[in-house]
Parts: sequence; C-alpha cells; structure tokens
Amino acid sequence: MVSKERSHILVITLSNIGDIILTTPVIASLRTSFPEAKLTVVVGPKGESLLKGSPEIDRLLVYDKKAGRFHRGELVKLLREVSYNLVVDLKNSAFPFLVRARKRSPLFRFHRSRGARERHLEVLEMMGLPVEETSRFTFFSQEDEASLFEKLGRKGVSLSAPWAVVAPGAGSEVKRWPIEGFRAVLEKMLETTALNFLVVGDEKEASLGEKLVGAGSSRIVNLTGEISLRQLAALVSRAKLVLTNDSAVMHLGYELERPVTAIFGPTDHEKYGRMSEVWRLVREFPPCAPCKKAQCRFERRYCLEDLRPEKVLEACQELL
Repeated sequence: MVSKERSHILVITLSNIGDIILTTPVIASLRTSFPEAKLTVVVGPKGESLLKGSPEIDRLLVYDKKAGRFHRGELVKLLREVSYNLVVDLKNSAFPFLVRARKRSPLFRFHRSRGARERHLEVLEMMGLPVEETSRFTFFSQEDEASLFEKLGRKGVSLSAPWAVVAPGAGSEVKRWPIEGFRAVLEKMLETTALNFLVVGDEKEASLGEKLVGAGSSRIVNLTGEISLRQLAALVSRAKLVLTNDSAVMHLGYELERPVTAIFGPTDHEKYGRMSEVWRLVREFPPCAPCKKAQCRFERRYCLEDLRPEKVLEACQELL
C-alpha cells in the first residue's frame, strides 16, 4: 500500500494536445487518491502551457524528444534527484527504468477497453491503484478566465449572451470537415437560435475562422490564434454547445462536461469518441472508413465530403 503522506509520484504523459487531455483523468485521479503526495508530471513542449499552473501538479517538467541526448540526460538527472513511490508512464517509454522508483507501471499491458481515455485509467488498475472516475482536472484558473473575459469584451462579445464554440480545424487537415459544411450549419443556426458562435483554433487555422466570419453576421466571432489553451478551456467550460472535428477541443468539451457535436472522418470513433447523453457523434461510414491514415488514398475524402450539413445540424439541435 502506498502511503498517502509525503509520497512522490511521477506521471509521464504524452506530446500532442488532444492526447494529453485524454491523460488528465489519470492525473486528477492520482491527486484525489493521494492528496498529500508531491506530483511531478513530464510533458511534451506542446502541452506545457495547458498544464502549467494546474493545482493538481506540483512540478512540471518538459521533455522534447527532438532536443537530443543531452536534453534527455539532463531530464533524467533531474528526475533521479527524487526517489518516487510511484511512476505512471502513459507513453510506455524507458523513463521509469531510468529513475529510482518503488513501483512502476507495467511495460507489457493488456487492456480491456478500446477507448484511449479508458486505457490510460486502466494503467492505474494494473498497478493496483484506485481509479477516481469522478475526479476532474483543473484546466484553467480564475486569472485565465478573467483574461479571457477581457479579450471577449474587446471583441464585443457579451458575457451574458449564450455562446457555442466552433472548432473547424484539427491536428491534421485530413480530419477536417470542409469549411463549407461548418458555414452551412452556422447560417442555419443563426436563424433558429440566439447563440453567438465563437470560432477557435491555433494561428495556423486563422483562415478557417475568417471564412466563417465571412458569413456576414456579427454573432460569429473569430478567436483563432488569439487565446491561450487555458483561456480556450475557460471558454469551452461556459459553452452551450461545442461543434468540432476530432480534435483537442472535442476532448476538452468532454472533460469539461459540455454538450459536444463531434465530426469524425478517417479516425476511429471507438478509440477517441465518447458515450454520453450530451455527446453526439456524427460521421459517414464509407467502406474505407475509419482508415486511420495520415493521407487519404482517394481523390476525395468520402468520409467527410459526403457528410451533409443537415446531419450535423440535427445533432446540434438535439443537444440544444
């Protein structure tokens, strides 16, 4: 039995934002189970800004696998300064065997679930640790929320009016539903709801936001490239609806318990999708999907280009 007092726990999480969000239930569960423990988390560079400042984490270290052996050696040196009671490695890497630890997550794992989120939690079970299913990770602070509200005010967004978060981007272009589909859904919802539509994404997706703002309504506001990840979490936490491709925003919506309409194309909805009363999966099932490929092998993406706006709109209306 691991002592709940004065223990040290190391969690090694993943690199991409969406994947990191899927591991936050593990961090939240450990914090609930071991409230007095000193919790260290190793994360890739992309996830630093999301996790930094969260009260569940006492020490955040960044590992950039592209930085070379010296960087890795320095990180191992830092980690070896502490003797850990538990090392929970969600990357299934060599790190647990390079640091001092009483108990490590197993190298060989036999999972019951297909879902990525559930499989991460199963690692705790494999170690004989409790899984606190109701524990939730803290993705933003009051300061993050206040700075978000200030930006929204400058954009003319009323905090008293309801909003939907719209995420037309994704980590890969092959996962993006055509922007014309998003535009058709928003144009219809402008007629049938009182929602404002706040378009989010990173700076590389700014053009997608511009195309949606081009629908001509002041109720569509382009925030792409203008808010931080923690501000994004604060924004999602107050959304009446999240309309998104398979992306980090989709995972945030679920963890923050918001209504989500999730559009899937080539990726596996059984691995990355969710089951919830306030979660709607929308996809087509051509023979080639889900293919899980980085590039489509056909002249057109049947899984996404054949998806009609009416089908997405219906899912959104069900949640509203």
